[in-house]
Amino acid sequence: MRSITPATLALAAVLTLAGCQAEAPAAAAPAADEPAASADAATAEAPPSAAATVAHVGLMAHEPWSRPLAPGATVAAGYMHLMNHTAQPETLVGARADGVGRIELHDMAEVDGVMQMRPIDGGVALAVDGMAAFEPGGKHLMFIDVTRSWSEGDVVPVTLAFASGTEVVVDVKVAAKGGDDDHGDHAGHHAH
Repeated sequence: MRSITPATLALAAVLTLAGCQAEAPAAAAPAADEPAASADAATAEAPPSAAATVAHVGLMAHEPWSRPLAPGATVAAGYMHLMNHTAQPETLVGARADGVGRIELHDMAEVDGVMQMRPIDGGVALAVDGMAAFEPGGKHLMFIDVTRSWSEGDVVPVTLAFASGTEVVVDVKVAAKGGDDDHGDHAGHHAH
């Protein structure tokens, strides 16, 4: 009889939680009279790479968000952790959203002791199983010519466009979180 390892049990739990419809091998499923292990315990025992490989598939944005717009503001920044769990490298080349004139990819960099914001030429590359952090004070989506107010709790659907032609729609949540290290609400930012 085959022994069930913690990694095998974790893999089965992650597949179940991810909504996978494939049947697990009979040896991996607990017998009807055995109590099933909790998903938290199974995931905690699994090596991180095993759980991440199974639970994350495709191009994904983890916790996309933007701050509420100040009255009269027409620019904002968007943040997320963009992940590539596909079999090939990808490059984020653009984005679009209803009610936004245009969206640019920007980065912050220190030049001669001064933080400057600049457009990212050529897009943001994502290696296979790679991640790009879009965070205050670093890379971000720059929403320019926003035509409506964004208030706490709103959700803004944003379509991310990749060099391969793939498009992914992410729901950017409007939330007053993060610090003041990202150049504020962009009210003083003008188009390039």
